[in-house]
Amino acid sequence: MTDSSAAGIPDRHPWHVGRLICAWAVAAVFGALVTVLVSGEARFQWLALAIGVSTLVTFALQLGTAQRVGFITRTSFSVAGSVVIIAIIDVIGLLIG
Repeated sequence: MTDSSAAGIPDRHPWHVGRLICAWAVAAVFGALVTVLVSGEARFQWLALAIGVSTLVTFALQLGTAQRVGFITRTSFSVAGSVVIIAIIDVIGLLIG
């Protein structure tokens, strides 16, 4: 038994930062692909699809932790981050293009 286990402190970080970063990376890839490949009025529909796919990836990653404590907080933080990342990429794409 380690010192942190004896003190009641969990050994792993409850936020699972690696899973958050993975979900945000998926959002960044989809956002970049939509920004580069789609133009015109269809862009909004594809961005909505990218957010939906990012949300599904987030759920899969967070359910894979099998940790109930903080699930809603981790999931909402991850989805909100994905939306912000996709929005930033789209705004940059609009400014450049």
